Amino acid sequence: MKKITTLEELHQVSLYIYKDLLDICNKNDLKVYLFGGTLIGAVRHQGFIPWDDDIDVAMSRLDYQKLLGLTSDGWISKKCKIIDPVRDGEYKGYIPVVAYNNSILFSGQFREHEQLKITISIFVFDGAPKSWIKRKIYYSHMYLLRAKHALCRADFKNVNTTAAKFFGPLLSPFFRSQNVYKYKNKIIKYAQKYNYSESVYCASNSDYKASAEVCLRLDFEKKTCLKFEDTQSYAFSHYEKHLQSYYGDYMKLPPENERNPKHSVKAEIEDSFFEDN
Repeated sequence: MKKITTLEELHQVSLYIYKDLLDICNKNDLKVYLFGGTLIGAVRHQGFIPWDDDIDVAMSRLDYQKLLGLTSDGWISKKCKIIDPVRDGEYKGYIPVVAYNNSILFSGQFREHEQLKITISIFVFDGAPKSWIKRKIYYSHMYLLRAKHALCRADFKNVNTTAAKFFGPLLSPFFRSQNVYKYKNKIIKYAQKYNYSESVYCASNSDYKASAEVCLRLDFEKKTCLKFEDTQSYAFSHYEKHLQSYYGDYMKLPPENERNPKHSVKAEIEDSFFEDN
């Protein structure tokens, strides 16, 4: 195995995974959109944000389920595999990922050792409540579920926010590691409370800022082209409005002292990867 120690190398692997996912989606008329910091990267840099360390994409629940149905074992190519929170029971996360299978990611984020791989995340959009008050109640409950899941899983010595660093160590002793699966399953079920096809609005309900993502389902289903690195990619039609709501002035660069990766860039991958790509 070859060590990956730079963001540029990690970007190369992430882009490989993304292209495999994009390829199978394009061939089967499934929409997969750039999302989160990856979407900002496409708009502002026409590729990766230079200090970003992963790729995020979004899909509707309908298209994601169709993608899962194309393969019974998760393999979308010879090298890359979907890790689904329901189908892959040992996976402790609640957000689906696509992994480069013959890779290892070293992370200090979790209190117990987890066999992690280099992945990209798929944020699945489900139906969202119509009224403001129902959204407030719904996403407050989701926040509590996500917090309990994190308290069972996270190592709070290595988190990003001041609040988590302060409250996490105080509360986590009351949450047993083995309960992480209970809260994972509750999050997955609650995220799908509102049927996607029957809803006027949608969002990635398990995301930490889902209330800022709520949009008209019909807008989400319209796609527009964007360049990401050397690849023609896609965003939902209202991406500018979404980025403004989610990030504020997304075209403004953050201060230099904040331009740091959020996750580990320590990883390993099969020796042949950089020879073949």
